[in-house]
Amino acid sequence: MIGSYVVKGLIDKGHTVIGVDRVKPKVEYAGLTSVVLDLASKEDVMRVFAENKIDRCIHLAALAHTTGMKNLTWETYRKINVECAENVFEACAKNDVPILFISTVDAIGMVKGGITPDTELNPISNYGKSKAMAEGRLKEICKVWDIYRFSPVYTPDVKRDIEKRYYLKYPNWAYKIGKGGQFEVLNVTGAVAAMVEWVDKEVDNTIHVIKDPQLLDINDLIANEKAAGRAKHVLCIPRWMVVCGYYVIKLVFGKSNKTYLVFKALWPFRTAE
Repeated sequence: MIGSYVVKGLIDKGHTVIGVDRVKPKVEYAGLTSVVLDLASKEDVMRVFAENKIDRCIHLAALAHTTGMKNLTWETYRKINVECAENVFEACAKNDVPILFISTVDAIGMVKGGITPDTELNPISNYGKSKAMAEGRLKEICKVWDIYRFSPVYTPDVKRDIEKRYYLKYPNWAYKIGKGGQFEVLNVTGAVAAMVEWVDKEVDNTIHVIKDPQLLDINDLIANEKAAGRAKHVLCIPRWMVVCGYYVIKLVFGKSNKTYLVFKALWPFRTAE
């Protein structure tokens, strides 16, 4: 979803790129060397670093979007988001390569009020838990690193991370809570710009939340969707009703994915870096 944009952004800046993936890219660029491997193979990862002169490493690979995937266990998230990441971390450490680890605000979890890089992590979802664990392993393994926690990323073609904030069922049934809300999100262009800039910056072992300068406004989005012939029905849910529902769900399920989704809708992240 993001990798191909980053490759182009880096090449446009004059960098040469070694792109690692499980499959060959659909688009080839001058300046891109494609390497097909499974990050679960520590030997293969080490070989890439041994056979190439690598100045910086950006680690984007993760299990995040699960459309069409069922019965994903914690062990699956741990293997892909933690154990595979550890192989990359160890290769960077062995070869003295600074690394940028792309994490997520989901690693923060259920926190009200302004969040900072020092906010105590309280992840709820398996995705958030695995990325938080990977952050910890990065700090233990690597000497030179930075962490960028991305707000929900969207591209012109892939908007599922933001559409779930105002669509019950795309493209006809939209919703809003109370008078509508505003959310921190990240356009892929902003994500790419941050990563491309990092390549030429001093690496100082810090954590940053990466987000768009402007908040996503639900009312504006729904108005735009209606103008485009979508969002034909808009369900307006009183905020008090959702708040009551949240506490009932929390009472029944505790801190779970269900309560986390409602929590984010009622008290979205506000970054105070």
